[in-house]
Amino acid sequence: MDYKLCYNIEATGHSGGIWVLIATSCSATTSEFASHPHAISFTVVEGSKNWVCTAFYAKPRVELRQWVWAHLRELGGQITLPWLVLGDFNEILLSTESRGGRFSLARASQFLEVLNDCNFLDMGAKGLRFTWYRNQPGVMLAKRLDRAVCNVAWQAMIPEAYVENLCRVYSDHCPLLLRLDGSREKNQERPFRFQAAWATHKGFERIVKEAWCRSTPTLANGLQAIRTDAIKFNK
Repeated sequence: MDYKLCYNIEATGHSGGIWVLIATSCSATTSEFASHPHAISFTVVEGSKNWVCTAFYAKPRVELRQWVWAHLRELGGQITLPWLVLGDFNEILLSTESRGGRFSLARASQFLEVLNDCNFLDMGAKGLRFTWYRNQPGVMLAKRLDRAVCNVAWQAMIPEAYVENLCRVYSDHCPLLLRLDGSREKNQERPFRFQAAWATHKGFERIVKEAWCRSTPTLANGLQAIRTDAIKFNK
């Protein structure tokens, strides 16, 4: 398959850099929406679907990352279309997204605030649990630094979309593969997965309580009721 380069930001040394390519056979059209030294945002139009995609790279240095967070918040105030952001956020939300090293609750809270301010949902991922690996003396560090997030409008527009964390080859990061059609799962029931973003929504606790109280008082029935209502809540 042939590709053409649409937009790019060159790397600094061995870090950063963003290339946006599109297959020559693709029927979608793109136009640049906004540019930043660490993010490229562009509109995608294909048939009746019209949305914004942001290819993203956050600085590994914490003090410089605030500049990139500010850009996301600024975009959040401008974008009214369905919106998807994917790339290397260089940050984690939960202690379970890290193996080895220290977990910073303060930094995770700042990251969560950014996602909340932009009304983002974490899309989760299939495949590998972590997306970044590095050997340190006596320990292998691993973190989920790369992810895709979207607003509710984007998820409602393409509900079958999901992300796969693929195996890394040359980089210490794993590639992310975003599948829009969910073709692997059209003929089978999708497994239920709890989304961490639900717990940050002020209305989700009520969903859980009402589902639990409505069900026959056994653990299995309670969890099944919560599963059903959580899926409706997610939509």
